[in-house]
Amino acid sequence: MTMAMKTQHLPAAAQSNLSHLPGYDPAAPALEVTGLQVEFTSRGRTTARVVSDVSYQVAAGQTLAVIGESGCGKSITARAVMGILPPQARVTAGRARLHGVDLLSSDQATLRRLRGRHIAMIFQDSLSALNPVLTVGFQIAEVFRTHQRLGRREADERAVEMLELVRIPAASRRAREYPHQFSGGMRQRVMIAMALAMDPDVLVADEPTTALDVTVQAQIMELLAELQQQRRMALILITHDLGVVADRADKVAVMYAGRIVENAPAAELYDAPRHPYTRALLKAAPRRGTHGQTLTILHGAPPDLSRLPQGCAFRPRCVEAVDACAITPPLHQVGPGHASACHHCTEGVGDD
Repeated sequence: MTMAMKTQHLPAAAQSNLSHLPGYDPAAPALEVTGLQVEFTSRGRTTARVVSDVSYQVAAGQTLAVIGESGCGKSITARAVMGILPPQARVTAGRARLHGVDLLSSDQATLRRLRGRHIAMIFQDSLSALNPVLTVGFQIAEVFRTHQRLGRREADERAVEMLELVRIPAASRRAREYPHQFSGGMRQRVMIAMALAMDPDVLVADEPTTALDVTVQAQIMELLAELQQQRRMALILITHDLGVVADRADKVAVMYAGRIVENAPAAELYDAPRHPYTRALLKAAPRRGTHGQTLTILHGAPPDLSRLPQGCAFRPRCVEAVDACAITPPLHQVGPGHASACHHCTEGVGDD
């Protein structure tokens, strides 16, 4: 059976209908986040601002990579957009629009209908994300039963089709197995199958290759790219691994201490990074031609988001810091689609 034959019964993105919701605009970006701010609270008091004035957008068929060290706010931003923040977190400003529909002002019933059908997420820990006492086939079939009201037999058949789509061998048999019976790479394929069951307009992949070996990482990324191309999905790829996104992303947003400090077309960001943090990440990452060379170490650690330093949050670790860095720099436009939050970037200081 060919890939086209396997997917012909799956819901098409063109059939996704948001037109009855306020703000819907078919010409708008698939997802547009504007001025997003997320705070952690305790006993009614703000303890940390973990996301600050984050804005990005991604069009149908595009891949946006959001990169940065652990704790920089990448995953919390995605969870805010999905409406699945932990209890101690809340959105205090900003908008997230799915083809113009404001997700953050939608009620819970509307969000439940949108999640899965129009916007879906792959989580980084597949073993925790999957229910250990239910078969993987049952868990995928549940998506069809919930969103399309299919009967059990038809939903089970569609679940097997999805497992075949993500190239899990002996899909009919493996659908009856439990998550612990799958390898890490195969569990990620199950997560992809579940996320793509309703053919969403936007797929958020949160560290989809964490803890997988290099060969399996490449297979997962190749699979995501192929399925994205077939379905014209917008893909948001959250990762700390610049190597994973080098050949996959159209655009890159670099986050540090809850803010976007640089965004640019992927090729331009790799060739001419304009923020010292981006340059430090690139110099610390293995790339073609670096075999046998000593990589540069990015000293220090990201700041505590409840006690950010004055001015630029990267200043204590930055080799280019000057007195002006005691004032927080805004995102400066340094070229078409390229912005950097650094006082130096408009002067060309330190450019490669």
